[in-house]
Amino acid sequence: MRAAIFNGPLDIEIKDYSLPVPGKNELLIKVEACGVCGTDFHIFNGESYAKPPVITGHEYAGIIVEKGKDVKEFNTGDHIAIDPNIYCGECYYCKNGNINFCSNLKALGVSINGGFAEYSLVPVSQAYFIPKDFSFTSAAFAEPLSCCVRGIDQAAIKHGESVVIIGGGTIGLLMLQLVKISGAGKIMLIEPVSEKREIAASLGAEYVFDPEFKDMLEQISDFTSGGPDVVIECAGNSKAAKLAVNLPKRGGRVIIFGLSGKKDTVNINLQNFFLKELSIKGSLLNPFTFSRSVELLVNKKIQAGKLKPALSPLEELKDILSSPRKSTIIKHQITPN
Repeated sequence: MRAAIFNGPLDIEIKDYSLPVPGKNELLIKVEACGVCGTDFHIFNGESYAKPPVITGHEYAGIIVEKGKDVKEFNTGDHIAIDPNIYCGECYYCKNGNINFCSNLKALGVSINGGFAEYSLVPVSQAYFIPKDFSFTSAAFAEPLSCCVRGIDQAAIKHGESVVIIGGGTIGLLMLQLVKISGAGKIMLIEPVSEKREIAASLGAEYVFDPEFKDMLEQISDFTSGGPDVVIECAGNSKAAKLAVNLPKRGGRVIIFGLSGKKDTVNINLQNFFLKELSIKGSLLNPFTFSRSVELLVNKKIQAGKLKPALSPLEELKDILSSPRKSTIIKHQITPN
């Protein structure tokens, strides 16, 4: 089979790789779509962990072509989406229900071979059914959506509250749809790219702002009686995070969701933090949220197709990762077959 092997920072090669044989509790799947995540860019640039040599890619879906002898709940020909995060179930954090903090976490596409290949070997525990009439390109959004569901859980949005989302890429637009079905009263999104703002408006954002608009902060304050109840940062940089902690009204909540660089920091005015009684939370991985994300996609509560993924063959992966990220493309997906 053909696969993309990550050998270290800035070094990915597309080459022939031995077709794996499933163990007794494993599935061999034909990969139909695998999303290129922001984390994949960080890995390629040496800014995020991976264990080379490894086949990267962790947002994927495909068809079962072979199964291990002990697999009972799946059959060849079944369509599945993959949860890449494999928790040990034995460490302190797992035993206390915090599996996203697992001390022995493994991940397909990070520490073990993932989805940037024609075929992928997957533990049966990581497989989730998708209907055969559901598109693989939409199913490949299950993993990022499952992480967004965790972020929404952290935000604990109440009906009628006002929410600002910073960033209109894949994550921001998925968050927007989750915020809408969570019952928010007013939804605003801040994004510099006009095409992404247009999609955000079509998905239910009442107000969309270019961050360079000089009256943005004043208008947001006016629209929300002094500031939003909730701010969700989805851009993954210190400038966005700084804006996020300064936007909310008193008693507001901030979710720092975007993955920033290792050296990115934010200074917080402690008296302002005190007087506003702000709550600031992070959001890590997808603890017990993957099946919920599949349900949301399959039942069309989340419109993944409106994010218009750009489909590319496996051979173009290195060019995608090594070129400046094209701001008008919301999501790249690799279709290896």
